[in-house]
Amino acid sequence: MELSGGEPLLRPDLGGICTDLVNDGLSVAVITSGVLLTPARARQFPAGTTFEITLFGADAELHDRIVGRAGAFERVLQGAACALEHGHQLVASVVLNRLNADHTRDALELGIALGADAFLLNRMNYSKFTLPQAGQLGPTVEQLKGALDAAEAVAVEYGASISVSVPIPPCVIDLAPYSHLHFGWCPRGGSQAYYTLSHNGLLRPCNHSSLVLGDLRKQSFEELVDGHTAAAFWAPVPSECGACEHPLRDVCRGGCPAASDECYGTREQVDPLVQLARQETALPCGCFNAVGAAAEIECTG
Repeated sequence: MELSGGEPLLRPDLGGICTDLVNDGLSVAVITSGVLLTPARARQFPAGTTFEITLFGADAELHDRIVGRAGAFERVLQGAACALEHGHQLVASVVLNRLNADHTRDALELGIALGADAFLLNRMNYSKFTLPQAGQLGPTVEQLKGALDAAEAVAVEYGASISVSVPIPPCVIDLAPYSHLHFGWCPRGGSQAYYTLSHNGLLRPCNHSSLVLGDLRKQSFEELVDGHTAAAFWAPVPSECGACEHPLRDVCRGGCPAASDECYGTREQVDPLVQLARQETALPCGCFNAVGAAAEIECTG
């Protein structure tokens, strides 16, 4: 079970909540900026708690510029050290944007130096609020490919476990060269689905979706995930993906349905990343037919 926010460490009782979950037989991960993870806070959590700490860069200037807070970088480093000193697990999460994508290797190597057990390397996922600024916020296709190249090299050289959990449709970048990276795909309600529960009992399909499936205070989890609203959310596949012949077609299914829903109001469209890649390369839709990986890479640069 993952606990996130906002910033979950703003809750003074978070350590107790984690202890209760562990006592119930669950493993716990806390997704945090790391800024508030002091020695006193770290002692409040059961041993072995996983802290997933975000690294936006390997130097203070870049990290603090992205988070918009001077001094944040030093506190993140201290938080990571606190986690390990108190017997916890450390996962370094690198979220790619236009400012930091070219510095991916530095951020991953910093995570290794800090003692991270595993890594997440995720592109920023778009919403209706960020999509209009995608040209300033999101990494370009070339930057994204460069970040994957860097991550593959780090995985090989250091034996690092690096997961890419925000989908990258293979019609944007050929993923075949990255055999040492672990790519995730939307489980679309399957056994690996990561439903999101708000503090007030409202259940959503995932942490990127604003759609409320129902209230766990009024209905059971089983009723909600097997209900009509959930089935209708997961079912659509973009019509243009119907002719796709790529080997990853059945797991990709158009990318992130929640991002399409948030940005366009429908799951019938492909992931916004695909649309942005088309605009970036000024190519017609036919170039993104996912028939041949070599042709796709030539199209996307």
